[in-house]
Amino acid sequence: MTKKLKKDLLKMEFADYKSLLPKKEEVTPVKNQKPVNLGDLRRIQVFPPVYTILVDELSYYNEKLFKGVILTEEVILGWLGKTTPILNLKGHRILLVTQPFWIFFTEDFLFQYSEKLGQVSDPLSKKLLDYAERKEIPETIQGKYIRLVMKRLAKFNVYSLFKFLDKLETYETAPQIIEVSPTIAETLEEYSFQKAAAEKNVFKGKNFLAKVERLKTHARLILYLPQEYIGKKAIVRLKEKTLFEGELQRDKLIIEPLPLLLDYSFLEEELDVQV
Repeated sequence: MTKKLKKDLLKMEFADYKSLLPKKEEVTPVKNQKPVNLGDLRRIQVFPPVYTILVDELSYYNEKLFKGVILTEEVILGWLGKTTPILNLKGHRILLVTQPFWIFFTEDFLFQYSEKLGQVSDPLSKKLLDYAERKEIPETIQGKYIRLVMKRLAKFNVYSLFKFLDKLETYETAPQIIEVSPTIAETLEEYSFQKAAAEKNVFKGKNFLAKVERLKTHARLILYLPQEYIGKKAIVRLKEKTLFEGELQRDKLIIEPLPLLLDYSFLEEELDVQV
């Protein structure tokens, strides 16, 4: 197959895929609901369908948040080369290719709106996560397709994070307060005029969830950490400056005062928690 023919075929496939998308993304409840577990292979009830394998789990109190690597039936559009993991679901006659990204799902969302198709091994889960985290999205038709799938799922990711944080707020727990020095606030002033395309006040890191609250005079950053971190030594850094270093007394930290900014998206990249 020539490069031109292959490109024309990709364009046709992408156009066909976009023509199938509804004007408003809807997710429908599943009839055969099954408990959610790490390693599940699940089909999200949207059309065209989206698949996920649950590769990690965050537990806070009685609430669970799952990290899911995304897979697709659109083999031609989703395949990025020999390193792309492929799953053959023989019992379902479905071939899936792994996508180079992942999102968060609440346990409730997965239970209500996804159908469990099977279970994968821990080594396979790690292989898929490594691919999702390391593989770059190309500037090609396949890249446009992958970003479109990311856009389709974005609201479910945001919904899951907000719902999860809302539930955490129902558990009464005294936070550990961390007062930052004026020099930290001054460091953040460089972001005063930064404005992202979509304002973000809820963030996810490798080992934490966070949200920003705007008060009248300043902002505060609320960090939620796994309960098993309590009693351990931790370092919280922002832009290579140490906000906190010491023993964690709580799994909920409040860091203040921070300057009032237009947007706090930079925190997702600049904030680092080491335990």
